[in-house]
Amino acid sequence: MKPSEKRLGLAIQLLLMRSGLQIEELAQQMGITGDALSNLIHGRRRFKDDTLVKLANTPALQEEGLLLSQLRALRAVDEYKFEELILALVEYIRQGEIERLPKDFFQNLQASMERDGVPPSLASKRHALFSLIQEDPL
Repeated sequence: MKPSEKRLGLAIQLLLMRSGLQIEELAQQMGITGDALSNLIHGRRRFKDDTLVKLANTPALQEEGLLLSQLRALRAVDEYKFEELILALVEYIRQGEIERLPKDFFQNLQASMERDGVPPSLASKRHALFSLIQEDPL
């Protein structure tokens, strides 16, 4: 199988390699065809929300520990530049969308970064990033 140029597709390919599953087997767990999954993996089709939910609910992904939120994050990384994602975050904060997040969202984010480690290139900017997203009413 040719490596995907998409991060989400590559994550799925790595999952298939580690689990020993064939693409058709994972597709069957999702209720789609192998060709449809191949098109998604290689970026010929876009992962829609319902498709990501189907993928996250497969036994293969649940065994691997991949969460729906991680799949959505990989899709966003594939579709947008990092700068665009940060600007979108700032715009959402300006619009008050931060109020809709679960109360423990930022604690979970910080715990995830501490658990998984922070890439060296981000380490120097980590404080600025957390300052940007910290809940502060004024």
